[in-house]
Amino acid sequence: MSVSSVNNALPQYEGETLYPTVGKQELDQYDFMNLLITQLQYQDPMKPMDTYEMASQLSQFSNMQATLKMSDDMEKLLEYQTSQNNLQLLTLLDNDVQAVSNILAVNDGAAGKGEFVLSEAADTCVVEIYDASGSLVDMLDAGSLSAGSYPLEWNGKDSLGETVDDGAYSFDVKAYNASGEQIGVEYRSSGKVTGISFDSGTAQLVLDNYVGVDVGSVVGVL
Repeated sequence: MSVSSVNNALPQYEGETLYPTVGKQELDQYDFMNLLITQLQYQDPMKPMDTYEMASQLSQFSNMQATLKMSDDMEKLLEYQTSQNNLQLLTLLDNDVQAVSNILAVNDGAAGKGEFVLSEAADTCVVEIYDASGSLVDMLDAGSLSAGSYPLEWNGKDSLGETVDDGAYSFDVKAYNASGEQIGVEYRSSGKVTGISFDSGTAQLVLDNYVGVDVGSVVGVL
């Protein structure tokens, strides 16, 4: 039998080029089969491929197909799990949660709940309140404090005593020990879950209408 007759007897794959396009980063099952067919087409008729080698390559092809199918199944499973997790988040609506955050909301002039944790005793401690644009709204002198957790005591008014507009506000604690060294501070804020957003690609909870927190930052349901 001539080489040309062998070539004509081999299966052809429509829509797939014999050689992968230059710059292709990954080979799929069609690329693998085309490479195998090419190897058969150009082998020396007097020295055909060893039977063991042929079986080995076919086994590799079978393993590759199984791996690809497993990858597709895992992707579908992850998509299903994500959708189930998102549905479970709906149970948090209208519940109060606490999250790792220094942002709180003001609604109808009432400030939401926040707290901060000092890693060590502070000789001086000042709490600064900022609006969404980053402008300083108010400053609270907390004095000297020992290490521990403290609630944010802000009445929702600015430094002139005027009630601030509704919206999101952040608080920043500047604490220093007796040596003048700044102390590490952790932040918490609490609020009612009034919405859930998936716009950023990750699930976010909306607290008190204005504050967005990542689900992973939630530390408790109150």
